[in-house]
This record gives sequence, structure tokens and C-alpha cells, in this order.
Amino acid sequence: MRNEITKDGKLAAIIAHITFLGPIIAYFINLDDKDAFGSFYIRQSVGILCLFFLIGALIGFIPYPSASYAFYLFIFILWIYSFIGAVSNEYKLLPFIGPYFQKWFSKKDN
Repeated sequence: MRNEITKDGKLAAIIAHITFLGPIIAYFINLDDKDAFGSFYIRQSVGILCLFFLIGALIGFIPYPSASYAFYLFIFILWIYSFIGAVSNEYKLLPFIGPYFQKWFSKKDN
């Protein structure tokens, strides 16, 4: 089911994890050849960013700084887990939410 990992696919997977512009840049890198590895990690990274903005907006209403620290630690752990998978040429789904990110952000016309 998984294709061979190309140099452009790995580059797109790694760039997808760099700041909030990374997924956009990686999308354009992956636009021509549509590498499955690059697409996988672009979806993971977009999911992490959406989760960051969604939960971050809700955490902003909580007056306790410890809630913010826990939130940032949670997002950082997800990011590290995904980034290590991209660097090590492995398809690593994020625990619990990874399959949803792959389903929600895939371009299926069915």
C-alpha cells in the first residue's frame, strides 16, 4: 500500500513540520509528483496546526497558566512524535487523532 519514499517526499514531510507556513510550502513541493510519504506528513502537520489553533482558542479563556503550559507541552510532544517519524522514513500516525487527520485532510472525491 505504501510507495517507496522519494527525496522530494521526505523533503516535503520535513518542511511540513517547520512553523505554520511549512505545510503550505510542503504542499507546493508535493504538488507535482504527489508522493504518498509527503502527503501523509502534510496531513499530519495540518492536523497538528488545526488542533493547536482550536484548543489554543479555548485554553485562552482559562485563567490558570498551568493549563497553557500543559497545552503547549501536549502540542510539542505531538509535533516531536510526527517530526521523528518524518526524519526516520516511517509512517507514524499520531496516537488517537492521527487516523482522523488522515481521513479529514485527504482529497478523496468519493
